[in-house]
Amino acid sequence: MLRIILLAASILFICDRPQAQANAIVQGVIEDVSGNQEFISLHVNQKYLNGSKDDYYSNILEDGSFAFGVEMNEPQLISIVFNQNRGYAYLEPGDSLTINCREGDFQYSFKFGSKSGANNNYLREYYKMNPSETNAFKLIQYQQNQFWYTISPLMDAKMRDLSIDEFVTYLADRRQQALSHLFANASNLSGELSPDFTAFITAEINYDWAYHMMAFGHVYRKIKEIDPDQYYTFLDNMDAMKGQMGNQYYRQFLLAKIDREYAATSVKASNPYLGKFNLAAQNNTGKELAFLQSEMITSAFRKKYIAETIPLFESFLGEENNDDFGSKVVVAYEKSLVNAIGTRASNFVIRNPGEEEVSLTSLNGKTVYLNFWASWCRPCMKKMNDLKPLETELKAKDVEFIHISFDKNEAAWKRAIQSNGFSGTHVIVPEGVESPIAKEYEIRSIPQYFIIDKNGNFTAKPTLNTVKDLQKTLETAAEM
Repeated sequence: MLRIILLAASILFICDRPQAQANAIVQGVIEDVSGNQEFISLHVNQKYLNGSKDDYYSNILEDGSFAFGVEMNEPQLISIVFNQNRGYAYLEPGDSLTINCREGDFQYSFKFGSKSGANNNYLREYYKMNPSETNAFKLIQYQQNQFWYTISPLMDAKMRDLSIDEFVTYLADRRQQALSHLFANASNLSGELSPDFTAFITAEINYDWAYHMMAFGHVYRKIKEIDPDQYYTFLDNMDAMKGQMGNQYYRQFLLAKIDREYAATSVKASNPYLGKFNLAAQNNTGKELAFLQSEMITSAFRKKYIAETIPLFESFLGEENNDDFGSKVVVAYEKSLVNAIGTRASNFVIRNPGEEEVSLTSLNGKTVYLNFWASWCRPCMKKMNDLKPLETELKAKDVEFIHISFDKNEAAWKRAIQSNGFSGTHVIVPEGVESPIAKEYEIRSIPQYFIIDKNGNFTAKPTLNTVKDLQKTLETAAEM
């Protein structure tokens, strides 16, 4: 959802929605703005709630000033982006916040004031003590079952290098230090921190700890020989902090926890999202339950489990307590009808750097594995290497592997193909997610792939993301 805010003198013009719907104000000055940057943007992640990311834009006056009128549904972090620099702040409904900063070092120069100034000044000190990686391309991802853990390089090194006892102690000390610092400053500030912020940052500290405990136990269970019965006893003492759905670590912890719980159940549903939807009701209530079930519906629709998910979808919308998440599941349902199993795959015609034409219609009568990737994407590279044995074996069964890269650097793309010995048909699309084919196939992130049958229709992907299951799926499609 796009909102454009034009600042002229002291008057704000907000396009696409009336001024009355803005319930928080963010104003500021960039002290050393170079003059060639006209806009600054502010982003509120509402995907967990209603399926959208709210984007706001303000022009920058000659003196470097800017202003936003923002609609906040609940307390959470917002991101502010200027000239490819990103900074974070905390905002809640009814807040006002001023930010003075410099273009040169942006986030690190933030000075906060107004109603939410004390909250954000404390948040800045917290992030100095517990730095987070703001560059998404530097984050490490691990898939366990259907859940993806996202870990900073620093935390990844700790998980890899420390023993079980050392890592648990490291996390416990880190958590205790942060809580002690919060309690000491909260008393010193004598009420300057808002109650909502105190609850938010307490959840941030506790669920940062719990999320990384879950990640370590899940990712390194076999490598470190972790005993689940002993290790996961920490979950017995986790008191749910109700009302903190705006906190990303809390949401990710809930998702990681239910993924582990479902993996441990002896009776499985026809698909994992249906199983986790039902499992969520056993140990959750209120907004936590609504969030988890909305995520399972959304994920099931995204994976094209359409027919069996519609009853859950209808049941979910019929519950009054789920109204906050209703628009999210509706959007997911509408999107699921695009690229759905059994529907015709959109034709594409792309030329590779050698001017050879690659099109889908030219492959009619063959099963197509259509893969979107990039050489800078670590999960993509792992998947590509895992696929190499399959490509040769399935070539004789009329399975074609088409690899479409989102690399911007053609030399890096060619080098990755040659050095890794990747086979199949390769095409580069430097525009990435903004390219026509990405929009046609609704590719918002990579790795992503589709299986297209001999008639040019989408067919089901395997439930489990393993090479063995993928091979069975491709062989079955090729035999039909």
